[in-house]
Amino acid sequence: MTIDQFISGAGGKVEIYRGFHATAEREISGRVVVCVPDLHLLECDSNDDFLDNHPEYVDRFTAFLDFLLERKEVMQDGLEVIQLGDMFDLWQARGNTNLIYSAYPNILGLIDELKPVYLVGNHDIDLLRFHKGETYDRVWRHFTKNSGGDVTVLFEHGFQADFFNNQGSWSGVIGRGVTEIIGLAEYLEPDVDVILEDLWKDISRTFNLYNAGLTPVRDRERFNTHEYINYYLRLMERYNRGETDDHMPPADLLLSVVGHTHTVRLVSRPGGKTTFYLMDCGSWVNGGHEFGVISGREMAVCRWES
Repeated sequence: MTIDQFISGAGGKVEIYRGFHATAEREISGRVVVCVPDLHLLECDSNDDFLDNHPEYVDRFTAFLDFLLERKEVMQDGLEVIQLGDMFDLWQARGNTNLIYSAYPNILGLIDELKPVYLVGNHDIDLLRFHKGETYDRVWRHFTKNSGGDVTVLFEHGFQADFFNNQGSWSGVIGRGVTEIIGLAEYLEPDVDVILEDLWKDISRTFNLYNAGLTPVRDRERFNTHEYINYYLRLMERYNRGETDDHMPPADLLLSVVGHTHTVRLVSRPGGKTTFYLMDCGSWVNGGHEFGVISGREMAVCRWES
């Protein structure tokens, strides 16, 4: 199935976003893979970036999930759905995920029916650390294969390439602490992010050498595509040589798919005999409604238009 054929099944509700579409030299996936980026579900309060004070956003995302469930029923194993992390925003949550489930029973019920691969992000990594096996298939990193059985695509949230959000490093611990403090302050003063905006920009400029500052989401224009593509190019090359800590046999990776920055990107970089690709699928926060699609040799970032 081509991406155009997949889109046509949505009855005019899906379009390729800003021309973010590419065709690789060889097959990437033997089935259609839909990549759903950041949701940051909270408790439907003023800090909930998914809702963003627009109740209609819930209906829009529900319609998208209904479409995926319809496709899943028809395509069965021919469709794979991957949630790219930060489905929950536990950094700003008042309690545990029970409050979020109470706020979004329909959405989370549909996601449960869809049974996606659930990649943890920096905002919901604790669900893997402390609640293994509770719900969904939570993992750090995921791979998919082409019809020949070769491992061709790497999926992860994307914080791993971000200096101040990599939770495996000391810098990520600092970045998380800063974000949690600001998140707590927002409950006392909802406009604290506006009040601190100039200060935050000064801090971001100070750390510009480290992958576009403390968090690219705060300042989308400072997102550095070159640093991200370089990170994933090196990672894919290591996997292709079989030189990784998880002791996988040599792979044939040529595409990395991430979320995290909330900014759509599709960039490529030649590497030896292979052209490598990085696809950032955007988000569903603050009005975003993007997702990635992979099929055959094609990759694209699409937008759901309700």
